Amino acid sequence: MSNELPLISIGMPLYNAEKHIRQSLDSLLRQTHTNFEIIISDNCSTDDTVGIVQTYAARDSRIKIFQQPKNIGPIPNFQFVLQQARGDYFMWRSYDDWSDDNYLETLGLLLDRDNSIDLAVANIVKVKEGEEKPIQLDLAKANGSTTFLSSLHMLKISHPGWMYGLFRRQVALNAINDVVENFPHVWGWDHLILFPTVSRNRVGASSETRFFQRETGISHSRYRPKLPKEQVSLATDFYRVCLISYQESDAPFLAKLAMVFYLLRYTSSKTEKFTRILRIALKLRKP
Repeated sequence: MSNELPLISIGMPLYNAEKHIRQSLDSLLRQTHTNFEIIISDNCSTDDTVGIVQTYAARDSRIKIFQQPKNIGPIPNFQFVLQQARGDYFMWRSYDDWSDDNYLETLGLLLDRDNSIDLAVANIVKVKEGEEKPIQLDLAKANGSTTFLSSLHMLKISHPGWMYGLFRRQVALNAINDVVENFPHVWGWDHLILFPTVSRNRVGASSETRFFQRETGISHSRYRPKLPKEQVSLATDFYRVCLISYQESDAPFLAKLAMVFYLLRYTSSKTEKFTRILRIALKLRKP
């Protein structure tokens, strides 16, 4: 058990989470590293989410519950739980995901031992309708390199599930503040949270623990833009936020110049493929 690690803050933004929240909380309370706090912000749920988490909080003082007076939207709720955090390290946890019992300990030790990384990630297992599918990523190449080509490799293999890895708290706070201020969309925002850290080669990876990410399809149906105008707006804003972030980094001039062009490909892969936008636009124009 690794209680010598600094306090770890875990933020759980919730909305109508009663179906899976018990499994997620049970996973956290089984962690081998126990020096953590769980910050829950309920976004005006209409089911029994609050009652369930209150039961857990009554049994464990590490759980702190906030109830929003009105629904503030998903991304501001993610921002809110981080703003309440006190730990040196911070992790978001969705109500329907879980992890191995050594997740906090393994990723915490990775950050504790290596000041060159700001985010620690693990193997990901996607779960859909009870079927588990491990994501085979070349994690070894995510460690130790600081070249521009390694930045491109990291951006290519980065997975949205990495957003639920363990951050240095201020790094996560800077990232989400930038997203809330400059990106008025929900679809694709997880990649923007990761971009500053991934593009700067400040991610460390461990294959000694796993993160289980449940696929429900809710985000796709609720937040993915449907019309070409909305898709173009999303892609434009995504590209702009990434570009500004990288231009503000300490990367060499030639790397910044090359990133201007690579980000077109990156934006197409992480938001809406440009060919798909064109197909939809042409289809809508047909008489």
